[in-house]
Amino acid sequence: MPEERVPKDMLLDGAQMSFSAFIAGTMGFLKQHNIEVKDWLAYIGEKFSEMLGGLEGRGAGEVMQHLLALNILPWGAEVVSSELSDEKAEVTLLPLPSRPVLEKFGTTPQDLLRDFGVTPKEFESIYDTFGPAVASIGLRFSHHLKDGKQVLRLEKAPR
Repeated sequence: MPEERVPKDMLLDGAQMSFSAFIAGTMGFLKQHNIEVKDWLAYIGEKFSEMLGGLEGRGAGEVMQHLLALNILPWGAEVVSSELSDEKAEVTLLPLPSRPVLEKFGTTPQDLLRDFGVTPKEFESIYDTFGPAVASIGLRFSHHLKDGKQVLRLEKAPR
């Protein structure tokens, strides 16, 4: 029987849906077992530090583009605006989990998170994984919600 190929767009949507469910499920499990989610995120961030060594000395904009391409956009995030320079990078995103992706699978971010006992604030803490990683190459990372959108900021750390 010939193998039927799944369209790449469907594979990407499925991967983004799986990511959202896996992260929310892990956060829910940790909470249920009284394990701090922030400790798990710090652990992941420390492991990411080892992968960013090749970007040491690069500008904030280039590092942000790397994070977007390899980590953030594959999660289903959508860029609303960006301002990138060597000194500072700021990107505004639609919040995760991705509403357009989840709706394709018949659910919403609220339903997915509620099913796992996770709040939107807890889910957005996934971005905390970048703090230790970028600090290891001399940058500082922060994120916050503004007007219902996620704002990521990367800048050179003071010496």
